[in-house]
Amino acid sequence: MMATKVKEGWKNFGLLKGIGIPAPTGKHVVGCVDLMHKLEGDSDGLLVRLFYPAHPTVREGDEYPYARLTPNRMYTKGLLEFVGARLPGMQSWLIHFLTDSRAPAFYGAPFYRDAEICGEATEEHEQARHSDSQEDQCFRQYPVIIFSHGLIGIRCSNSCICCDLASHGYVVAAVEHRDGSPSVTFKRVPKEGGVEGQLVDEWIKHHGPDGERDCNSNPKSNPTDQSFRHKQVKTRSFDVKQALKLLDILNDGGTVHNMLDEDGFDFGMFKGCLDLDKAAVMGHSFGGSATVMALSEEPRLKCGVALDGWMFPLPDDLVAELSIKQPLLFINSYDWQWKENVQKMLELTQPTDEHGSEKCLITIKDSNHYNQADVFLSKPRIVYGALIPEAVIDPLIAIRVNLELCHVFLKRNLLKDPDYPQRASTTFDIGEELS
Repeated sequence: MMATKVKEGWKNFGLLKGIGIPAPTGKHVVGCVDLMHKLEGDSDGLLVRLFYPAHPTVREGDEYPYARLTPNRMYTKGLLEFVGARLPGMQSWLIHFLTDSRAPAFYGAPFYRDAEICGEATEEHEQARHSDSQEDQCFRQYPVIIFSHGLIGIRCSNSCICCDLASHGYVVAAVEHRDGSPSVTFKRVPKEGGVEGQLVDEWIKHHGPDGERDCNSNPKSNPTDQSFRHKQVKTRSFDVKQALKLLDILNDGGTVHNMLDEDGFDFGMFKGCLDLDKAAVMGHSFGGSATVMALSEEPRLKCGVALDGWMFPLPDDLVAELSIKQPLLFINSYDWQWKENVQKMLELTQPTDEHGSEKCLITIKDSNHYNQADVFLSKPRIVYGALIPEAVIDPLIAIRVNLELCHVFLKRNLLKDPDYPQRASTTFDIGEELS
């Protein structure tokens, strides 16, 4: 794969550094922007971070900064409280400053409307292609992916994977769920005593089945918690479908009001450039069960990838009844899964006679549950070491294996690339080559 030609300046932030997120492997420069937009049925507004191919002239040192993996110090404070460390505001701000990590994506950079000439190619058409005029032009349509984060995650927690996908020409909408599962999240509410229309952030803490934090709960969980988790996964599936509607609005050139008061970004650039006939869903951990749920409820999603999925939120009887017609890939870590969880995946990967779509489960040897998130890359071990066991596999190799598996599956099942006609055997070959 062609490596994106960007410097690695995003690795130079924060005094407590990890090894840094690797440069995206695709040909596109990556941009991203946060968007909170109210849709029908959602009073608080859907919150997403969009990752997308940016205009190729964007370079390090321009006006667009590298995107923060922790966009606000309240996320740092919320994560510290989640693990039981209640620090005064100044101390949490200091930790936020010391561990400031960035993604290889230019925040707010213009989206790349890749013009293609309609009709017979002529010298006049070629001149029009490089002009500002849109006459006689059509634009490349990018496939879309909706990403669902894991328990205690946020919209930025899997930025390495989202950036790499965008560099290969996907537009990725990474959702921040409001189901109580993030370490902390927020909504925008009218400012008390403020002028009409003025909004402020209202922060929402993580809460588990008993209303309190559940960082020490076993991932297998207590059976009495399942109704709570199932309600959460239904909310997540609804969010995925709402994100698809938001992408519809962007593609149609509809009115988008960003409640985050970031007026400098022109969302009209996405008009006509999204291929909603090629839409997929991906998710990590809790987002894995959300991926399965969304596939079962939304036929517009053409395939799904579950990264070390947590299947507990899907009761046994529901799994037995689910009919997933779309291709589905489970990529598991070596040290986190257990029999009951994998059994549900195996049920969902059973071939269906009439559909025959690709469904497979792959385990990456010596990998860790967090190899599919950013933490091993963006933070030094001194920051996460007390909470997360270190994986045997090198984090850079682990993320490369995960990305290769995702790219092959998507090329075969979403893009219908004729160079990837085979089924699971091709995927396994890549895993063996890189492990």
